Amino acid sequence: MFIALVYAAAQAYAFTVVVHPLDITRGDPFVVVVSNTTEPPSVEFGGAGLPLSSCGEACYIALGLAPLDTKPGGSPLKVSDGLLNVSLAIQVHEGEFASQSLTLPKDKVTLSPEDEARADDEALRMRGLWAIVNPRLWEGDFIMPLGGSISTGFGTVRLMNETKRSIHSGLDIRGGYGTPILAANTGKVVMDEDTFFGGNTVILDHGMGLYTVYLHMQESRVIVGEVVAKGETVGFVGSTGRSTGPHLHYSVKLAATSINPHALTALPLGRAQAMGLGGASVLEDKIPSSTPPLSTTPPLTKQQQVQRQ
Repeated sequence: MFIALVYAAAQAYAFTVVVHPLDITRGDPFVVVVSNTTEPPSVEFGGAGLPLSSCGEACYIALGLAPLDTKPGGSPLKVSDGLLNVSLAIQVHEGEFASQSLTLPKDKVTLSPEDEARADDEALRMRGLWAIVNPRLWEGDFIMPLGGSISTGFGTVRLMNETKRSIHSGLDIRGGYGTPILAANTGKVVMDEDTFFGGNTVILDHGMGLYTVYLHMQESRVIVGEVVAKGETVGFVGSTGRSTGPHLHYSVKLAATSINPHALTALPLGRAQAMGLGGASVLEDKIPSSTPPLSTTPPLTKQQQVQRQ
């Protein structure tokens, strides 16, 4: 459900903030749409600014997230338009995450100095990518890159050989060798190489600090620098790198932080973008009947008007 907060100044000027969802689990993203602005607004969550992109005339869209280490409770969101501002709290819930205890060969847990140096170098280069915030390329809702079942979910806590603890940063999706892997949204290829942990790895930059990562592929079908469309094949399921069987490890980074890919796919970004092109009512006839409408229901209990103090 969306909630709209309208900040009115002497009844002569107002800007509108639409946030979805207001209740999230640690690791989840949310979307903010600011419309009827006089100038580009600023959006802050937890004290950090969020990148903005235009979604129409006097309309801007932003994506935020609650990292896995976020303390449960209300986290502040502040939107400012010139001298006017509105604040609210997004409720972050603890959530439930699975745990696994794995017994692996020693060389799968403890790396040789050479392998560790290679893995560290690749991780450093990836962190350099996450720090780059380019203009938005993504359009509309994100899709899942593969239709298989999930073998290991996001946020799963792994204990390997009863000594080494890690948190799973994405989804492991089952798939047969050679099954096509699709781009989750329009993005630019910023990595296409064989990495130590991920094997054949492709990374797409979707803009606004949002990246999708595809690991363990049999082979890729893209090259660095090209822009691929949502649904285009980027590679095929394999078992390269540190993998014990064919699957896709799919992860998403926003602001250099891992987020739940399922939660990103569930965000109604297409309808959020279109709010700047005429509002949610324009879209209701265009979305599947099985999808809940974007407009608030019931409107009287989900809207709040905040008067200037």
